[in-house]
Amino acid sequence: MDYNQRKQFQQAAETMYQSVLPESPLQEMKRDLEGWREVLLPLTSLLRWDKPFYPAFIAGITTFLFLLIWFTGMSAVTTISLFFLLVGVVDFIVPHLGPKVTGITQWTGAEETEFSAICEHILNIQKDIVDTWLGLSAMRQQNPKLFFFVIMGFLTTTAWIGNLFDNLFLTYLLVTFILLLPGIRHNNMANKYIQPLVNVLMKLRQGAKDKKKEI
Repeated sequence: MDYNQRKQFQQAAETMYQSVLPESPLQEMKRDLEGWREVLLPLTSLLRWDKPFYPAFIAGITTFLFLLIWFTGMSAVTTISLFFLLVGVVDFIVPHLGPKVTGITQWTGAEETEFSAICEHILNIQKDIVDTWLGLSAMRQQNPKLFFFVIMGFLTTTAWIGNLFDNLFLTYLLVTFILLLPGIRHNNMANKYIQPLVNVLMKLRQGAKDKKKEI
């Protein structure tokens, strides 16, 4: 057996061995998003505000789309149907035109590393959602009263807010916040502006405890 035959045999054996092993969640995620990888890199850059005008761009696009919905007076069913129709068209077109639109024609090791980091981040988001759901389920079983008051309080608050403001306006605020949230977290803006408030509340709480001790 010459060198080329041994090399082909080794490659075939490695391929067979890898096919027998189960895929890790990261490998499965990368395989599912392989057609979107050229688009995910600039999209991630947009969502985490790599350039200073990106937040204004996101808010502007969102505002334009919701103004279009408001101006045309589309019903909720029509809006939802058009949204999923657009998602289907984009999901079909992106794997074919993604590299041409983004200009990424060669896939380097640095881009593969960034793509892996994006997939890991998506897996972490999925894990957080599952953990939140499991936490609520555990609370419902272990402390039904606390679960009841938390859920009822949340639903009552959202119903009250929904009665005060227009549903389309609330949806606009929610969508804009969700799209801006990755950039807020990436730039640690939440800690920057919320932490001083938390420090004040902690000081007030500590002061109340000190007064109780003095009494």
